[in-house]
Amino acid sequence: MRFHSKESDAPKQERKEKKKDHKIVLTPSTLVLATYIFLLLTKLLDVAFINRENEYYSVVILQLMIFMLPGAIWCKWSGENYVKGLRLRLPRLSSILLIISAAILMISGGLLFSTVFGGLDSLSSNFSLYDTFISKTDGSIPSSMYLFVAYAILPAICEEFVFRGILCYEYENGGVMRAVLFSSVFFALLHFNPVNILTYLFSGMILALVLYASRSLIGAMLAHFLYNVFGLFGQRYMSTLWRITGSSAFFLFLVAFCFLLSGAVFCREASRLYKKYLYEGASSSYRKPILTTPEQKRASYISVLKDPWTIACGAFYVVASIIYLF
Repeated sequence: MRFHSKESDAPKQERKEKKKDHKIVLTPSTLVLATYIFLLLTKLLDVAFINRENEYYSVVILQLMIFMLPGAIWCKWSGENYVKGLRLRLPRLSSILLIISAAILMISGGLLFSTVFGGLDSLSSNFSLYDTFISKTDGSIPSSMYLFVAYAILPAICEEFVFRGILCYEYENGGVMRAVLFSSVFFALLHFNPVNILTYLFSGMILALVLYASRSLIGAMLAHFLYNVFGLFGQRYMSTLWRITGSSAFFLFLVAFCFLLSGAVFCREASRLYKKYLYEGASSSYRKPILTTPEQKRASYISVLKDPWTIACGAFYVVASIIYLF
């Protein structure tokens, strides 16, 4: 008969603890990395759609695969009541002006960034999804409707569900600013376009602020949708407007004026909505922060940056950007 002492069992216990420590921990950055991988696959598989006969159907299917499939798996893995926290509700009528001003702010801001970094010639380029699928129409009603669904409605729903819905909900336990920052950064990196990264970063921040000011994910989807509609049907005419003005300086003045005016309206509407919530005594829709002290909040930012999945997202962005350039 063999007896085991407590000392002999100790190494086994240590090995068990080490195994537990090496378990793979899924974080919100894991979901982001999944969308990046699926998106890059669409770029690599783009050669399969050279004839473009079924492009609209392909765009719909690929967007569902890139965003909704990983998002649905994440929600299912997080529990049956998880979706209830994503603010999937209609915005109030009092939020309409906020949403419209946010769309104009993103449009005018995008035009300014594009002009500064891409020149005035970039204004005449066609709207594209992730620099892979370029929107084209023969002018017919069915073709325009396909564009409307595949390039305006669906991207707004899918991207907002992941980046403003899930990511903001996950990161706001460290404060709303952390949620706005990281959801916007990941959204900017999603497009694998270093030239326009400031445009996407700015748009991501505005959309996150719409989410919190309107307390509605659908509100952010609507603002995103309006931005996409302009990209589809209005952006191509910006070079014409520039030629009508006869001066690049005057054109930029008009765009800058729209930017400042819409920004002022957006800020005023956000302030008005928050005052309205205060007077009504409405409960906050935010997750209660588990981090309260400044030191804890700073540590929470660093923990996201040090997350292996976040580092993988950054590395993947660099590789994907190089592939996109060539």
